[in-house]
Amino acid sequence: MINYMPYVWTFILIMSVLIEAATATLTTIWFMPAGFVSLLLAVFDVSLPIQITAFVVLGCAALLLSKTIFKSKLGPGEKVATNADRIIGADAVVTVDIDNDLPQGEITVKGQHWTARSDSGEKIARGEKVTVLRIEGVKAIVRQ
Repeated sequence: MINYMPYVWTFILIMSVLIEAATATLTTIWFMPAGFVSLLLAVFDVSLPIQITAFVVLGCAALLLSKTIFKSKLGPGEKVATNADRIIGADAVVTVDIDNDLPQGEITVKGQHWTARSDSGEKIARGEKVTVLRIEGVKAIVRQ
């Protein structure tokens, strides 16, 4: 009887390499060593359930190990302030009446023009001073 499993594991290994090369996002890298070990097991005529178990266990172990290593080495990172973050808490002037129902509204804050909405839903007239509470998408949420 011909043992076809080395060909199957070779195919899985090659496909993992090709997918990883095409995506370059650590998509299938964990299955490369698992596929190689399963290929070796198939060459030495180890039973199919053991080959499959080795593939699944090694693939999952590699995934968990790499996640743990990357998380400890890279850490959560520090939060980098963006231009949007810098206007939070700043005072602004309403340049277009703010009316959440229409919807319309614009403010000028630190020399920048922002679309604005009222936090409470109240209408705020042009020329009024407001405070930027937060940013939602591309809109500044303000209160009077």
